[in-house]
Amino acid sequence: MATSGTTNYILTAREVITYALRKINLVPLNQDPPAAEAEAARIELNVLLKSWQKYPGVWRLTEGSATPVANTAAISLSSLNPYRVIDCRYRNTSSLDLPMEELNRQEYYDLPSKSSTGVPTTWYFDPQRGSNTLYIWPVLSSVTTETIQMTYQRRFEDVGDLAEHVDIAQEHLDVVGHCLASRLADSYGRKGAHIDRIIARSQMYEQEMLDADRPEHVQFLPERRYYG
Repeated sequence: MATSGTTNYILTAREVITYALRKINLVPLNQDPPAAEAEAARIELNVLLKSWQKYPGVWRLTEGSATPVANTAAISLSSLNPYRVIDCRYRNTSSLDLPMEELNRQEYYDLPSKSSTGVPTTWYFDPQRGSNTLYIWPVLSSVTTETIQMTYQRRFEDVGDLAEHVDIAQEHLDVVGHCLASRLADSYGRKGAHIDRIIARSQMYEQEMLDADRPEHVQFLPERRYYG
């Protein structure tokens, strides 16, 4: 038999929730979860996804840009709503990108004059509960087509409806299913050897996801020689 020829398999929120509830034997194989249980699981699924935002994820890296304002250090990133900014480049009027150096909060606020003008060479990202702001230094005295290009880690999209697809990579479907099952088992007071296996698998799959979903790097260590 021929293969499908497709590689875009994904699950809706309802399918992930059904998968998780079946893992802990709360929904029979031939039935869907009742509306109240499905809605409670949708809330738990959203909380689970938001808890993963703090972890670096290569597949969530996104490219974006922001337009600076003349003589202004602060640039609102509300339209992008990044969780974390990874790096920034100043793109001049000739569309050339110049790398910028990141400052931490202390380094930025220690700058003697934050209104100094020139070509922006540094940036500081200030994530707040209600707003996300990028600060650049020096600031531009005038702006025509200049932009700040950035790589940022986007937030997980909310699951607002059970018919929506879950904002997760294909290779992480098993992870989200088992981790949700583990959480729901706790909510419903499910116990026993079977539940212990689900919890152990969820922890193993989550760690495998974290180990795999990060940039590859090579580390060089100095050779140690011991002389007797």
